[in-house]
This record gives sequence, structure tokens and C-alpha cells, in this order.
Amino acid sequence: MIAHYGDTKSNTSFSQLINLKQKGSMMEHFEDFQKLNIRVKDIPEEHRIDVFIGTLKYNIQHEVRLWEPDSLEKAFRLARKMERKIMATRKPNTHNYKDQSVVSPSLPQPIRLTPQILEEEREKGLCYNCDNKYAKGHKCAMKKLFYIDCEEEEGE
Repeated sequence: MIAHYGDTKSNTSFSQLINLKQKGSMMEHFEDFQKLNIRVKDIPEEHRIDVFIGTLKYNIQHEVRLWEPDSLEKAFRLARKMERKIMATRKPNTHNYKDQSVVSPSLPQPIRLTPQILEEEREKGLCYNCDNKYAKGHKCAMKKLFYIDCEEEEGE
């Protein structure tokens, strides 16, 4: 049976290697990958590269594949660069999952403009959004997101 299926210990290491997924930082992941990679024998370098890239987080995996690295070391360096690039462009995280608390950002509450308010603003010649004088080509100083909620009148 061992002759047919090979060394079960190395098969276990190989299956652990191909099922490995990046959970933390690239350095932690590479250490985990190398621990298993050292135990697996008789795999060509291009397959090791492919397996390594396949274990990365999807957004990093995609970027590294575009560069077509020809060595495991190059794949690792590219993955670290991509991780740094992603971390540099990431917005600050308001979630603290370790403490099991989530801080929600304070968002301004919507303001409902009634037909009476709209009419008053129109009579005074004011902008509905920023309360400055409205003229053709007016642009509000502060950008905001707006939505219009229409109520349908029942009719025949």
C-alpha cells in the first residue's frame, strides 16, 4: 500500500500545504508555508510557486500572479510588496474584533425638507443644501450625498 500511495507522512504534509490559507500577515504566512514546504519532497519549483500564490489572500494572490514570478523568493517578495501597498491605501479600521466591539462611525442624520421649507428657501433665493444665495452655476462649498424620497398621491 505504501509503495502504491507513497509515504503517507509526506502526503499529509502536501495536503496541509495546498490547503493552507493566509490568515495573518505575510511574514506569519510565509513562515507557516515554509514549515510545510520543507517537508514536501519532489515538487518542481514552478509548482511550489503556484501553490504558494494559491495560499495567499485573494487580493494579494491576483496581484502576484500578474507579475509571473519565476522563483519562490520572488513570489514572496512580491506578496510582501502587495501587502504593504494594500495596507498603505487602506482606510483606518473602526472595528476592534479582538475586544468584540465595533465602533460605528457617526453619520449625519438625514434632513427632511417639507414642501413649506422648500417654498421658503425658494422665496428667499437660497440653496436648499447649503443655505447660501443660489444663482445659476452655484456650487455648494461642502459636498454631500442626497436622496429624494417621493410620496405618490393616490388618484384615479
